[in-house]
Amino acid sequence: MVDAFFWLVLPVAILEGARIARFEYRGGERSLSEALLFAVLEFALLAGCAATSSPLVFIVLAGIRIAVARAREGHLWGPSLLKNGILALAMGLLFTIGDVTSFADAADAVMSEAARMSILILICAACVGAIIPVLSADEPRESLIAPIAFIAFARVAMPLGLAEPWFALGVPIIAAGLSLVCALWLMSAGTRANHFEPSALVSELLLCERGVVLSFVWLGLASGEHLAGVGALLEWWSGALALLALEASLRRRPLPKPMAFFALAMTVSLPGTVGFVAEDLLAHGLLELRPWLAAAFVGVSAINAAALYLALTHIIADLGEQDGLQARPSFMMLSAAGLSLLLGLLPQPFVSSATDAHRVIAPDSVVAHEVWNDPPPFR
Repeated sequence: MVDAFFWLVLPVAILEGARIARFEYRGGERSLSEALLFAVLEFALLAGCAATSSPLVFIVLAGIRIAVARAREGHLWGPSLLKNGILALAMGLLFTIGDVTSFADAADAVMSEAARMSILILICAACVGAIIPVLSADEPRESLIAPIAFIAFARVAMPLGLAEPWFALGVPIIAAGLSLVCALWLMSAGTRANHFEPSALVSELLLCERGVVLSFVWLGLASGEHLAGVGALLEWWSGALALLALEASLRRRPLPKPMAFFALAMTVSLPGTVGFVAEDLLAHGLLELRPWLAAAFVGVSAINAAALYLALTHIIADLGEQDGLQARPSFMMLSAAGLSLLLGLLPQPFVSSATDAHRVIAPDSVVAHEVWNDPPPFR
């Protein structure tokens, strides 16, 4: 039986499928029917991973997804094999040592401290691997928002982490540090733009921006604060839409400047977009318990915005000879932009959906108004 978290992940699965269909078809290597088949498989497998409550079924579905991806790409080896192998080991430990057959029982699992620590470290390692930028040549094979790693983190690491005092303190610090690394990496790519071909610069930009977005999601989920967690789940949506629009606009030739700058606005979460709602909730949630983390979050957001603008202006300058040509926005760009505005201007239903989803995966998280009325002991 599906829950609120499944319904939150479902749009992410749809966006992943849409990205694969576009990439496979636009690349010229697949017919439309083949591209749609791979998109449907991606959607179905991700939806299955979000819906299942069984660690074993999760492993099987994630394995099938990797096999399909390897067949689609024509490569037997890739970074995703290692990342998913780490998650498979974590799920295997949960099932065998923890005797957990349903994710709902993870919080009450009876296991040794070493086993619990091992599972948490493995899942966090998979999240780090999903966040850190890879080679720009591998960018087309990377997913938008690392759904498998973050489904595992939400379903397993968050309930298991309740029993570990270091979890809510240490993991957000790691996430904040990774966000800064990715933002500075992006800034460096922008300042060295003349050393890149335009297509390679776009890949570098997308990889680094993806790392910043995923770091913010991880930061909010691991914080243990309800409002920050809701903002993190919305950030998952907004980041997927922004990256989809950014990729669709920057890879188009001639470059549609208005859509490129609107994609930039989506990515830096200007008011009117769903990213603004997500980052507002995330910042306010962090501010309640850890003001210094909220300050770090705002600071990295500012660095990220400056770096993105710098990189985008370099791309436009390098393609200046195409200024006289007119480019029509693609359906993918318009769809992502329209959804971002819809969710940003009418956020209440989507905030409610994210709130319900966070209550499913973190029913014992700290709620902001409870902090003010009855401050919890230091933890």
